[in-house]
Amino acid sequence: MIGVALIFFTGKLFLLEENRIDAGVQFEAEGDGVTDDTRAIQRAIDETPIGGTMHIPPGIYKLSKNPDFKASTGYGDSYFALKVSKPITIIMEQAIFKTESEGEYGVFWITDTADVHLKGGFLLGDELPKSGSLISNIAILLQDSQKSSIENVYTKNYSQGIHLHHANDNIVRNVTSEFNYGSGIINFASDYNTIESCVVRNSGDGHLSLFGGGKQNLVKGCVVTEDREGYTDQQGITIESEKESVIEKNSVSGFYYGIDVKNGADSNIIVGNLTYDNEFNIAVRPGDGGNNLMTPSHNIRIFNNLAINPREDSERGIYVNVGKGHQIQGNTVEENNLIIRDEKLRKVYKKDNFFVKGE
Repeated sequence: MIGVALIFFTGKLFLLEENRIDAGVQFEAEGDGVTDDTRAIQRAIDETPIGGTMHIPPGIYKLSKNPDFKASTGYGDSYFALKVSKPITIIMEQAIFKTESEGEYGVFWITDTADVHLKGGFLLGDELPKSGSLISNIAILLQDSQKSSIENVYTKNYSQGIHLHHANDNIVRNVTSEFNYGSGIINFASDYNTIESCVVRNSGDGHLSLFGGGKQNLVKGCVVTEDREGYTDQQGITIESEKESVIEKNSVSGFYYGIDVKNGADSNIIVGNLTYDNEFNIAVRPGDGGNNLMTPSHNIRIFNNLAINPREDSERGIYVNVGKGHQIQGNTVEENNLIIRDEKLRKVYKKDNFFVKGE
C-alpha cells in the first residue's frame, strides 16, 4: 500500500512539474533589465501546455516589438511583444516588464482563446506615449477571448492599460493603471465582464470606459481619479452606448465629467457611488459632438449616490439633460445641485432625494 501511494504521489508531482514552465530556468530569460528577453519569454509561453502554468521569476525583463504580432481592431492595428492564444496561467509575481514607448507596441496580446489568467507583474513603458493613436501602445489586449482574468497587475505609460475587445465573461480585478495616453481600462463591445477593485489614475479619454455597445457588465469598487494640474477636461467613468450594466460603489473625482452617461446608453444602473470634485459629478447627456454620436440615453437608474462638492462653482451634482424613463432616487446632493431639464420631473425627484447645504 505504501509503495502504491508513493508511486501515485510521485506521479502526481511529475504531472504538476510537467505542467509548470519556468521562463528563467528553462528558457534562460535573464531579467537583468539589459538583455532582450522577448524571445525567451515567448518560447516559454509557446511551450507551456494547455491548462499549464508559466512562472516568471522576479526581475526586470526588457521586451521589444514583434512585427508579426499585429492585432487588428475597429480602432486600427496594434503591435505587441508577446502573444497568448491558448488556455494557460502566467504568474509574474514581482516581474517587471519594460517597453519603449517610441516603438509603439504593447506587452500581452491575448487572442482567440479562453481561460487565460495573468497574475501579478508590473508593465512599464519608459515614458508616456507622445505620438501614435489610442491603441498604439496597449499594455494588455484581451481580444475575442472568454472566461479569462487579469489580476494584481500594474500598468503605466501606455496608450491604454487594459483593453477588452469583443471579449466576454472575463474578470479584471485589483489592477492599477495610471498615466496612460488614453483609457486606463476600456471594455469595448464586450459583455458580462467584471471590473472590480481597480485603480485608474491620471490617464485620458474615459479613464475607465464602457463603450461600443456592450451589455451586462459590472464596474464595482474602483477608484478613478485625476489629480494632475491643468488636466481639467477629462472623463472618469464613461458609459457610452452601453446597455444593462451596473456601476456600483466606485469613487470618482477630479474630472470634468465624473460618471458620464451618453451616446445611446440604455437601462444602466448607477448605484452607491461617491462622486466629488467634478464639474459634473454624474451626467446623462447626448454626447461630445463632432464625430461622436449625439444619441439620447434612456432608462438610466441613478440610486443612492453621494454626489457632493462639485468642482469650484459648479452646481452640477446630478445633471440629466436628455432621455426618457430615468429613475433618480435616494441620492445625496447639495441644494440646487439636482439639475433635470424636465421641470415636472425635477419637482418629482426633489422629493425622492436628499439635499444638504454646501460649505
